[in-house]
Parts: sequence; C-alpha cells; structure tokens
Amino acid sequence: MRKLNLQLFKKKPKVWELEQGHVVVPAFIDRGVQYYEIKDLFNTFSSRGLEALQVYEEWEMRLKKDDLLDFILAFENIINKPKELNVMNLVKTVNMLKERVTFPIATRELYYRFASVRYFDENESPYHYDPEYNKGKISRWMEASSEVDDFFIVQRLGDMLPLPKLSKEDLPNYLETIQKVVDYQSTLIHQLNLDHQPKGDSSSAL
Repeated sequence: MRKLNLQLFKKKPKVWELEQGHVVVPAFIDRGVQYYEIKDLFNTFSSRGLEALQVYEEWEMRLKKDDLLDFILAFENIINKPKELNVMNLVKTVNMLKERVTFPIATRELYYRFASVRYFDENESPYHYDPEYNKGKISRWMEASSEVDDFFIVQRLGDMLPLPKLSKEDLPNYLETIQKVVDYQSTLIHQLNLDHQPKGDSSSAL
C-alpha cells in the first residue's frame, strides 16, 4: 500500500477572478501539484456543478451513462425480433443490470471522476469542467507513484456522499471485485450487441 505524504497549504494559493461570495481554498498536494476546492461544497460553480450532478446520478445508478446505453441497446437487440426472442439472453441481461444497480459501492472510476469535479489545479477554472483535461488528471492520480490512493479519494468524498465504512485494507478488495464484475458484464453485453449487428457492419467492433 502506498504511503500517503499529502501536504496542505504549502504553496501560496493561486488567485482566480471570482464572483462575490465565491471562495476557493487549497485542498492537497500530489507530487508538487497543488489541488484546490470550493470552500462551500454546495455552492459548486456553473458547469462544474452540472458535471457533479451528472456524476452523482451515475454514482447512484452504479454505472456510467454509456454503460446504461449499452444495456438499452442489448434489450432492443433482444426484443426487436419477437420470433427469434432469446429468453435466456433477456433474463441474463436483466439480472446483470439488476446486479449493477445494487452494487454496495460504486466503481473506482466513478469515485475518481467525482473527485476530479471537486478538486482542480491551477490550470483549471473553478467555474468550468473540461472532461478531456480531467481524464489526464484522473490517470495521474491513478499512477503507482501518486501520493493519492483509493482510500484517500473515497474518504475525502465522505462529506458529499453516503459511503459504506470500509477499512483501508478492505476497500481495495471491494473495488477490485466490483471491477471484475463490471469487466465481465461489459464483455457479455458487447458480445451480445455484436452478435445482433447486421452482417457487414463492424462499426461497433473494437
């Protein structure tokens, strides 16, 4: 387990041009990069707040919007040909979706996405959320050399989300198990949708 050596308030906070009443404060430092957050968590700014709402909806469902659309496509593919209805595939897809939305915790990716909305560096605007930039930020947090680990991220989100009480030792095991289930489901759903593609159409193939 990586040892955290997170530093608070070591760098002079960056100054943004903020609207009256808006306050940004230092949150933590990871490998020399200072991250900030909005002091009033429930006063999230502009598109950053809207992104937080979207991620929260995905967190509550335990699956991303793209994953949900894949499930919907699978249902459509199964029922669009009533004469060839594969009941076994239908039941399997229903059970997988039911299993996903009742996960006891969300996936590792969703926790980090939530953190990427809450915490931003000096290259970002407190008011706007750039999905592409934040993909890189999340990747950096997930690197083995990062001083940020899963337990740190999850614990810091505890004042925003109802989270199960898991120890630092148990959390990685839960997240790993959840991810294995997600990967297995994704493989089955992708194959099911691939099987229902019109012949000659490889647009959704990897």
